[in-house]
Amino acid sequence: MEKSSLKKYCLFSLKISLAVFIIGYMVRSGRITEEVFIKLFRLENVPYLLFSGLAFYSAQVLAALRFTSIARMIELPVTFSRILKLTLIGNFFNMVLPGSVGGDVIKGVFLIRSEEEGKGRSSGMVIMDRVLGLFALLLVAVASVLYFIRKNQAAVVTYHREIHFILVLAAVVSALFVAVLLWGKNRTLREKLKEAARTVLRNSVFYYMLEGFAVITRKRRVLLYTLLLSILIQVLSLLGVLSLVSMITAIDFSYAVTLMAVSSVVMLMGVIPVTPGNIGWTELVASFGWAAVGSSAGGEVFFYWRVVCIVFSLPGALLYYLPVDTVLRRPAESSAPREL
Repeated sequence: MEKSSLKKYCLFSLKISLAVFIIGYMVRSGRITEEVFIKLFRLENVPYLLFSGLAFYSAQVLAALRFTSIARMIELPVTFSRILKLTLIGNFFNMVLPGSVGGDVIKGVFLIRSEEEGKGRSSGMVIMDRVLGLFALLLVAVASVLYFIRKNQAAVVTYHREIHFILVLAAVVSALFVAVLLWGKNRTLREKLKEAARTVLRNSVFYYMLEGFAVITRKRRVLLYTLLLSILIQVLSLLGVLSLVSMITAIDFSYAVTLMAVSSVVMLMGVIPVTPGNIGWTELVASFGWAAVGSSAGGEVFFYWRVVCIVFSLPGALLYYLPVDTVLRRPAESSAPREL
């Protein structure tokens, strides 16, 4: 076995062991109990599960709209319906494959098949789509942290390191985003970087990935539009999480906003790939995060959210196993997109 393969195997085994340990801790500590599973099958909880699923699916539709806008910037011959199918397929694989980027790989493979030339530009598009999603989540988390500081100053002292880290990270990423916008406007700088990339990468797939990324940065209006879409996607996801709280207890609007603020930070921390698919890790972070504002239901609610995401991702599995031409029409058969 090669050294790199052995390293990956050991890392994956460590993540599985950590997931088992976290789940065991959640059960022993009473954060996940038998009652948690029973509530999933109670008839009175069906409306909350359906509303949460609707929020999740609406977020996927907006994600497809964002992806379509980015794809048209590099003149990739795609339609919204086609990208929606790809989004559902990609989301299904994000749910079932270890890690959180399996769906992006599947999506990128299908899109590369659509490129007549410049193989790899669509991969740059996939990367940009992921970056926009993470940046939007970071912005929502920062806004939530500021709200949290104003409403719960006593609890801030305990989590001052985490809050400081999020604020610094947001400042750095925002500065990079502004730099990208300015770089996209400077034609001379773009040409120099493009020539340097061509020399180093020699028209490989990585060169075309970088080229696709660069094309996107030039169209700042669409870039800002897709960022706004990304923020709305995160808000919808948070509403989907909050709707599940009603399965446990009734909450007023003010406390719901507080939980929404904490949940955005939980989702941000949940991006860190600690366990395969972040199973157990997100629920653990949620249990401690919600405890900071007086709720012991964080782990339970995020477990329900995981179940909702998995169930409403199942259509992606059906689309994936349909014949390829049924899901993805070839470029020649699809209508050419209008330029933005």
